[in-house]
Amino acid sequence: MKPKITYDAKSPVTGNQCVLEEADDQTGVVSMICMETGYTTTDQLVHESDAQEAYEVGLTELMREARIIDAVGLCWYPAFMQLPGAMIYPDGDATDFHYEVAEVVDIVGEEREKYPVPGKEGEYFTARLDVENASQFEMKEFETALNFFYETVNKKMTVNAD
Repeated sequence: MKPKITYDAKSPVTGNQCVLEEADDQTGVVSMICMETGYTTTDQLVHESDAQEAYEVGLTELMREARIIDAVGLCWYPAFMQLPGAMIYPDGDATDFHYEVAEVVDIVGEEREKYPVPGKEGEYFTARLDVENASQFEMKEFETALNFFYETVNKKMTVNAD
């Protein structure tokens, strides 16, 4: 049986008590994530701040357009995470997106020639994200998607350890 999670705050997306908060002991930055929708922020992502501008540089257009600004001026974005073995990311458009979990798969043999490393003559990638076979989850099924993501990562780690 899974332990019951105690949530720290209400979500600006759903209005439900479903946000987890965690402070980084070294930097003091507080990260927050809505476990129902996957929207995430930190106490540094204040609307129109340098931190927000710098953060958005690495985001997709979908993630920037889906941004929500809460009552205290924090910017919340759909989550994405990558670990060895899998990635979870939003897909769709800003008004109607879902999450996908894609596994990292090995590229073997002649298939590697389809995936050259840019700027490195004769070098090819050995793995790729299998987006064609990604599992899809509705936005409000984020916690289920996240659990599936971690299961996929753990499965890959177990297989690679053998």
